[in-house]
Amino acid sequence: MLTTVLGYLVVVQFFFLDRGRRGKEAKSFETGKFDQHSTMYIGIAYFVSMLALLASWLFNWLHVGTLPTWVGWLGIVVALVGLLFRWWANRVLGVFYTRTLKVTENQIIVRAGPYCLIRHPGYLGSILMWTGAAAATASWIVLVITLIAMLSAYVYRIQNEEKMLLTTNAGYDEYRKQTWRLIPFLY
Repeated sequence: MLTTVLGYLVVVQFFFLDRGRRGKEAKSFETGKFDQHSTMYIGIAYFVSMLALLASWLFNWLHVGTLPTWVGWLGIVVALVGLLFRWWANRVLGVFYTRTLKVTENQIIVRAGPYCLIRHPGYLGSILMWTGAAAATASWIVLVITLIAMLSAYVYRIQNEEKMLLTTNAGYDEYRKQTWRLIPFLY
């Protein structure tokens, strides 16, 4: 299915863009004391989701859990929106957009771009990208597996990141009162 292949290409682009992080700290996989294995859980969620994406060919060949073709095309749109949203969050946060949970020197609260409304727009972009890529396979099985993996990993990550920022940044509590974690008006 064409949408599945396009979904794969979006995932490849996701990993390619991740290489564009700025600064040594942003590119590092070294975890801080606040990470609580959340980086590892996100890696596992990525791995599980990639396996599910690859298994979509088998599910579709067996006609198990298939969705209408239009869902695949909608998935491509959602994946691209997620990819662009994550890229935007990365660009705005700059050197503070780290792979792991750790506080860097001179850390500030960024309130520009998507951060004026959402505290974790990069995570929202990642969730949208992976969910869209899963929907692009037109398999509800892949979509459910990916949603569970991504939401579990990122909700855990957000909980730990919020604890870290409340502990290390005096202005974070005020910022938290003015924004949403992930989805305006919901979470």
